[in-house]
Amino acid sequence: MGFRRGKSAGEIVSHLGEGAELNGDLLFATGARINGVLKGRVKAEAALEIGPGGRVEAEAHVRRISIRGEYRGTIHASDRVEIHKEGKVFGEIYSPCLIIEAGAVFEGRCNMGADAPPEGTGSG
Repeated sequence: MGFRRGKSAGEIVSHLGEGAELNGDLLFATGARINGVLKGRVKAEAALEIGPGGRVEAEAHVRRISIRGEYRGTIHASDRVEIHKEGKVFGEIYSPCLIIEAGAVFEGRCNMGADAPPEGTGSG
């Protein structure tokens, strides 16, 4: 078995565990998983996973996001958004691909075109 030279953008390396809370900006280069509480902004060209116990209130700019917990805010995903059956999303989604499993909750708007507002300007 050889050593890896680098980590892929989809590989989960960072983790905010259950019981932890982060208020502010989260920047990362490889994948991250949130099982705690995150309030603020997220920016990465990598994957973000929100675990079943995770709660996020943020504006996120990521490659891909997979939601099994709760997300409130705006999501800008360059690849895809996945809302799993136990996931809940309240807000706006800008992504070329949206996958919602049966049983998931999505209350908000989705724009699958290329007309997402620039970062930091919000919508409307």
